[in-house]
Amino acid sequence: MNSFFKRVRLAVRLPQKQAAFQLNKERIGVPFLYVGLLSALVCIPLSIETFLQSEGIIADLALPMFLVYFVFVYFPLFTLSVYSLLAAVTALARAIALAAKRKLTFLMLYKIACFAATLPILGYGACLLVNEALAETWVGISIVFILVLLIRLLFHYPQANKSKLHKQTK
Repeated sequence: MNSFFKRVRLAVRLPQKQAAFQLNKERIGVPFLYVGLLSALVCIPLSIETFLQSEGIIADLALPMFLVYFVFVYFPLFTLSVYSLLAAVTALARAIALAAKRKLTFLMLYKIACFAATLPILGYGACLLVNEALAETWVGISIVFILVLLIRLLFHYPQANKSKLHKQTK
């Protein structure tokens, strides 16, 4: 748990060079788990609110059935959508990195994007509890925020050699 909060502190310090380099040393599984835990922090209060204020078919479900629905339908879909949006933003940042001739791989950028999504994910959860229309706007703002942060981080890394850059584009 201590290492989770250490990563949160480092993620909030992005785009500082030292924080980016420390987070980039993590194995690829760590950012996936990190985003999953953040998604759970957002989904659990939201699922409780949904259960308490539900109408229609969901209101007729018993608590155990609602928990099954949450664990096997809602949470995986929410997390998959977060991972997909992060992958799309990372692909765009990768294209910019190639244009800027920086030696960064997709995985390196994806790890940083996962950690950079800390505040946007938590902010999305807060917006959902307040107003769903605000949450939709928050998604767009978050995508722009993560992309700008990744672009700023691109320039912390040196330019690629011409031979390495040629191998990356193949």
